[in-house]
Amino acid sequence: MHIILTGAAGIVGSHTLKYLLARGHSVDAIDIVPIAPTVLDAIPKEASERLRTHVADLVDLSKFEAIVKAAGHVDGVIHNGGIPNPLNNDPRVVYNTNVTSNYNVLQTCAKYGIFRIAQASSVNAYGMSFTPEGHKFWDELPMNEQSPARPEDPYATSKIACEEQANAICRFYNGMRIASLRYHACWPDYETATQCARYQSLFGWVSLESCASAALAAITSEGWDKHEVFNLVAPEICWEGGKDPESRFNGEMLDSLALLEANWQGRYSGVDKSWWASNPRRGFWDCTKAERLLQWKHEG
Repeated sequence: MHIILTGAAGIVGSHTLKYLLARGHSVDAIDIVPIAPTVLDAIPKEASERLRTHVADLVDLSKFEAIVKAAGHVDGVIHNGGIPNPLNNDPRVVYNTNVTSNYNVLQTCAKYGIFRIAQASSVNAYGMSFTPEGHKFWDELPMNEQSPARPEDPYATSKIACEEQANAICRFYNGMRIASLRYHACWPDYETATQCARYQSLFGWVSLESCASAALAAITSEGWDKHEVFNLVAPEICWEGGKDPESRFNGEMLDSLALLEANWQGRYSGVDKSWWASNPRRGFWDCTKAERLLQWKHEG
């Protein structure tokens, strides 16, 4: 297949690029900055012949449209481009960049008949890591794709807006299919993830390999249509008893519900404790929809 990949210089994007090329696909890779030489040098010569790279700002509609027109036949688009968090950026820039670039990609794909798209969303769409202290509250646990969301920061609200744009595009254009992939904190492996596990994010993570496999499955899988949102989180919590200095009971290996009670007392409701009956360290996100429709399984 021929795939357009945006955000190809980022952590998730560069891994997805290597994942696609390793499986024989050809890629037009786009980012606002050049892809690192270390990434490009690691790509075998045969695979690099199936790669074209572009430096372009997706907010500039003409740049993305020119790349699409020159690409010829395109089977799908994986849209990872955007600002990945609200830190150290003007909130207006974060929101406007993410929402505008997303709409530019979706509308341009529809215009040129590219009807299969995977777009990077985030579990922060629920309102999580960047929500101000004192505002965080979980209405139900575990969380599935229909669970209530409380987005407040510019990154979270931009992700909700991008998902709504996908709904609108799929209603307007017959045959359009979009997957919004709600990734958690994306790390190469569990060991790396434990160094960054935080109670604010409910001790979750997802491997880079699993992000890439979900994106490809969102384009290639069958049996669903229009716009669907998918939680993509490792099945167990990521916490080894002491990595997070802000966590209560540091140094103790607690299970999921004990960690919830220790860190979130009075700030959650509607806990279905049966979810943890077979595995006390099971995570707080229900990813069975991705497992069912995308045949996705977390790796790493």
